[in-house]
Amino acid sequence: MSIKNKMIITKRVDIKGNMSKMESLEEIHKEEYLRLKDKLKTLTTDDIYNKIETAKILNAINQKKLYILDGYKNFYSFLSDFKIAKSQAYKYIKIVSGVEKGIIDYNFIANNGIEKTIKQLESNNVIKKSRQNPIKPLRFQLKKQESYDFYKSNAKFTGFMLDKLFS
Repeated sequence: MSIKNKMIITKRVDIKGNMSKMESLEEIHKEEYLRLKDKLKTLTTDDIYNKIETAKILNAINQKKLYILDGYKNFYSFLSDFKIAKSQAYKYIKIVSGVEKGIIDYNFIANNGIEKTIKQLESNNVIKKSRQNPIKPLRFQLKKQESYDFYKSNAKFTGFMLDKLFS
């Protein structure tokens, strides 16, 4: 056999000492996982309390119209400088109004989060439910421009016809 084709096989695993190495590696991974999980819990808890505090601040600024002192014409222009979405700010304000009315408390928000709190307020009719249609529009391409024009001009008929075909 030539030197080029000679294959050397070596042990990759030490059977006797490997178990202790694997167990220690598992323990290291488990400790790291637990540490990261605790850190994540702390961060999410801190985050929700920061959101609650932000909600209180935004509500006070909006109710007292304090944004005028900085030269803003409306609350929306104030929000745009802080890179806070208008819908997010109004969600926060609705939550604070729910707290002020005594329907929910800050512990409920901390335990359940912002979205679940909004759903709770909607179910108690404190805030109006979204008027946005939960059914997404259907999009498809037709082969003829003439059929597209007809179906577009008769949207209710098209919806009725598609519902009848489906059921």
